[in-house]
Amino acid sequence: MIPIAHPARRPSAEQLSRKAFPRKALWTLILALLLAASACDDLARRELVAKAGEWTLSEDRLAELLVLAQPFPLDSAPALALVRHWQGAASLALRTAAGDSLLGSEALAEASWLDRREALLAADREERLGAQGVLATGAVDSVFHEGSLRLVAHVLRRVGPETSSSERVQQQRTAEGIVQSLADGGSWTDAVAQSQDSESRGASGVLGLVARGDLPTGLELAAFRLQPGQISGVVQSRAGFHVVYRPRLDEVRTLFAGRLRERRLAEADAAGGERARAERDLRVGQGAAETMGRIAAEPADWLNSTLPLAEWEGGALAAAVAARYAIFLPLESRAELAVAGDEAQAGLVRELATRELRLTDLRQRGSSLDAVSEDVMAIAHADEVDYWTRALETDAPDGPSREALARHMETVVARRGQNRSLSPLFEAWLLNRADAELRLGGIQAAIAKARRMLEDAGS
Repeated sequence: MIPIAHPARRPSAEQLSRKAFPRKALWTLILALLLAASACDDLARRELVAKAGEWTLSEDRLAELLVLAQPFPLDSAPALALVRHWQGAASLALRTAAGDSLLGSEALAEASWLDRREALLAADREERLGAQGVLATGAVDSVFHEGSLRLVAHVLRRVGPETSSSERVQQQRTAEGIVQSLADGGSWTDAVAQSQDSESRGASGVLGLVARGDLPTGLELAAFRLQPGQISGVVQSRAGFHVVYRPRLDEVRTLFAGRLRERRLAEADAAGGERARAERDLRVGQGAAETMGRIAAEPADWLNSTLPLAEWEGGALAAAVAARYAIFLPLESRAELAVAGDEAQAGLVRELATRELRLTDLRQRGSSLDAVSEDVMAIAHADEVDYWTRALETDAPDGPSREALARHMETVVARRGQNRSLSPLFEAWLLNRADAELRLGGIQAAIAKARRMLEDAGS
């Protein structure tokens, strides 16, 4: 704290109350007190990583979690994901304590926002183009063995620009160990359980049905060298170290056929989108590409923005809608989009605007989800809330509590049992109601502390 100089003799209350007391001295005293309070507050904030309501995550606590999580890459992206998990869990616990209905219509609408739109667009696409996706007898076998389209899966051990050389070596050795385990007869399921790509891990590591040009160069070379049933060695990309697998057709026939049909429908839909944009005079706004980059960097800041990014006859794409799509992207994809060129960013705006154009037309025609789809989404959301109720012990007599949250985070970093992430928009809805903050500098400080703790333990 900043010290305040005092005179040798303390003036009496009467003296302080006299009008003769210099006004300049009074303002100097007030300023000193404010600076002292600010210094204390700044010190507290320097030790803060994140907060949700009155609950806080300190640098020391995050460092402890990072140490408990080893092996875990000590760089900003994985650590940020861990912090955001803490914030979402804390916000959910606090809103439960405040009596918010996590099963109400507002919460359900946020949790199912993307699924609802995808279902409406899929039904519309099937109605317009379904006949074009019909596969002729033998088409699946023919396309699979011809090989220009391949279903590939991977395991990823992630590294980033701030990953230390020792951690990079550790991640590479872990990937090499996975390759050796598979060569010794280990299961792909066990290998995928060690993947740090959360998006593909839940789908047996499947990256998708890909053609040349769909994957980064290193992954593409590996994928298109593999024969069915083969596993690659360790492949490096900007994201980290990969182990790539090309399944045999008998393992993935149904999945391959489904993805092939989806790809053909998507290609036909893309051609239809070009026609729709021309017919409705769809225009990407000036500066929309730059704005899309800023949205990608921090979509939560744009969730209420009415700024139009694109317009067409009868509608517009608001920045808030683009932010809602962006918030579902993995952190790494968002970071890449934030620094992508204008062409890529404008292209995304154009595609999102095309989706909104179709959805606007569907609403005007009175299209809606069928009752079965509505029930499926409601059940899925209820299951998610039930999971978090158990994970955070919010229904315990003394719940929700910081102790329960601490136990949950230790379970997460120790990789014990099932671990889920909140639906991104549902999480944003919770965070907005919990006065949540995040300090990126605190994450870097915690990473540095975790490194020192590990070095001290090893010495």
